[in-house]
Amino acid sequence: MSAAYTPDGNGARPATSLEGLRRLVRNQPASPPVVVEHCELCNEVLATNHRHLLDLAGRTLVCSCTACSLLFDKRGAGHHYRLIPNRYLLLPNFQMTDAQWDELMIPVNIVFLFRSTIGNPVAAFYPGPAGATESLLDLEGWAALTNANPILNELETDVEALLVNRVRTTREYYIVPIDTCYQLVGLIRLKWRGLSGGTEAWEEINKFFQELRQKSDSVE
Repeated sequence: MSAAYTPDGNGARPATSLEGLRRLVRNQPASPPVVVEHCELCNEVLATNHRHLLDLAGRTLVCSCTACSLLFDKRGAGHHYRLIPNRYLLLPNFQMTDAQWDELMIPVNIVFLFRSTIGNPVAAFYPGPAGATESLLDLEGWAALTNANPILNELETDVEALLVNRVRTTREYYIVPIDTCYQLVGLIRLKWRGLSGGTEAWEEINKFFQELRQKSDSVE
């Protein structure tokens, strides 16, 4: 037989274990909602590491499931979307003089260049707090780079880029998917503070290139 329930000395009814548990649950912070991404072509639920397409009309990225990405898995397939490749190459022997770099007039020592079917035949953009800003690159400058580095002739138009990192004493050159460049643009836009960027921004930039270095194949 259970003991009789009596009020405490103040006349208040003490909380039972069940009531205390309910109060504890009510006071717990709500769990953040789970973000589920969907294919922007067929609305299929996407895996975390899904592919992207490039919408050529607006130069915007489109999240794609495996089935839809296969529709654009060949160069030149389709006129509206292009499948963004997934190769990462580190180019340790890339040739670029300081004079060629200075001609780009890039204020943050980072730039990505790609061949384009829209606008300028060769585009050069650098990331900053306002997003990606285009820098001028004439065809003679691009021709000089490709003559010294024939691997640039293998860049897939619109969807692959030469990513240059010349921050401080670093001299790194990569061939990467174009969405990797936009990822870097978004990172800098989110983290950049003031004129110099701030400690957090540069820590994130260094982390970005460290991870890129680790997953890239080195091409002699």
